[in-house]
Amino acid sequence: MIDMIGSVLLDALGYTTARLLIPIFTFGSVRVQALRAESQRHDWFGFARNPDGSCQIEATMAGWYGLFFWIAVVIVALVVLR
Repeated sequence: MIDMIGSVLLDALGYTTARLLIPIFTFGSVRVQALRAESQRHDWFGFARNPDGSCQIEATMAGWYGLFFWIAVVIVALVVLR
């Protein structure tokens, strides 16, 4: 049950957030890998270089980055509302 909830949070919320926000914050120089894309070598932080010179983030790591974004938003909201 907890595994399923974590998977939904990571895939649905985290990946979608990263897929929308990362290209906006990086002005399109970093893109998020599609969920069912071919596997490619990525470094520890999930980054790889595309042939056109832009960077690509692995889908799983993008989910974690998106989830960390929402955790930061909740922490900032709790601090501001306190």
